[in-house]
Amino acid sequence: MQSILSIASFLDKISLVSSRISMVILWVLTFLIFGLSIALNFSYVNSKLDDLSLYCFALLVLLVISRTLKEDKHVRVDLIYAHYAQKTKIIGWFFTNLLFILPFSLIMVKYGLDFTIQSYKMVEASQNGKIPYYFVFKSFVVLGFMLLSLQSVSEALKAFVKIKQKDFTIAQDIYTEESECIKANLVK
Repeated sequence: MQSILSIASFLDKISLVSSRISMVILWVLTFLIFGLSIALNFSYVNSKLDDLSLYCFALLVLLVISRTLKEDKHVRVDLIYAHYAQKTKIIGWFFTNLLFILPFSLIMVKYGLDFTIQSYKMVEASQNGKIPYYFVFKSFVVLGFMLLSLQSVSEALKAFVKIKQKDFTIAQDIYTEESECIKANLVK
């Protein structure tokens, strides 16, 4: 079980690194938007900066999705989830990762890779033609969903270990205060 947890820990570190890279990209995006707003104030339009800000935003979002899954800050139907027992939540989380998140992510990687290769072969440029190498932009989709699939594997491994050890305690990240409030309001 320790080797499974060490694999999950390694995958979690990959997610942490990608989220730290996204923080740097957030600063770059902030300066780009500031520069664009100043440029627009002087009636100067630079479509390269527009495209670059779009690329940065896409990369920012796609890099942070895996960390969102790890920290359990993703969207879930807490109204239903709050009423389940701890054991049911962990088993459900295991199957959610294994049967929904992982296959969806791998499908997105497969089709994203096909679009990226096609874009590379066509030497596709941005819509306004100012930024070449549009395949780089499309490769962000592949990277983001590859990170999400790795994090999904990590979450499934951690849930598997909890199921095997019959340890059905849920970390504070998973059982959020919001679901406690929802449950308390429904009981009243």
